Amino acid sequence: MNISSTDEDILLATLNSKKSEVVQARMANALLLLADGLEVEDVAELLYLDEATLTGWQQMFAASKPRATSL
Repeated sequence: MNISSTDEDILLATLNSKKSEVVQARMANALLLLADGLEVEDVAELLYLDEATLTGWQQMFAASKPRATSL
């Protein structure tokens, strides 16, 4: 598929939207791909993200999970 540079700019701007629902969907997509066993580098390339963003999302997700308490 060929797209113009203008179309590419528009698509990337949409993809990089800071709207919470867009960010949440991208985060969910990335975390699911990582959970399926893809490497951070591969997910970053596929989703036009940087590795630091993915690592941050992984850490945020892990921190949000309740920890089991030992009795």
